[in-house]
Amino acid sequence: MEYCGETYTMRKPCINCGSAVGRIETKNGQDCVYCVCGKHQYNAPKIETGRKPRTVTAVHDLISASQRARIIMRATGRCEICGARGDLQVGHLISVKDGLKLGMTEAQINDDENLAAMCPACNLGIGESTVPLRLAVSMVLARMKEQL
Repeated sequence: MEYCGETYTMRKPCINCGSAVGRIETKNGQDCVYCVCGKHQYNAPKIETGRKPRTVTAVHDLISASQRARIIMRATGRCEICGARGDLQVGHLISVKDGLKLGMTEAQINDDENLAAMCPACNLGIGESTVPLRLAVSMVLARMKEQL
């Protein structure tokens, strides 16, 4: 595939107008290919458009220091899984790996509601796994109780 400035050579001609010339618009992290007539053609993988694919590290790096502090303050300085105090990290309830497989955007994966304060043992223990549903529900209920 060819990417030349403002125009993009599509995989096949548009079924609407027959043109093979298109453009790329990035929406929610996805490269969307549109014909010059304006009709959406397909969502292109980043490898096709020449952009770097999302990685677990790249998504993790998007969590700012202020967001990390906000998550830890929301948890009142305790691990949201085991209740331990001390050195806390910010972990994902739906793992980055699973979130990317599900087509979630970086913003959705790193949303405050998908982040939790965790002690290193709990965060490393979960690893690349998604937090089990029962545990996630109990964490959400605990957060709601704190807000009341």
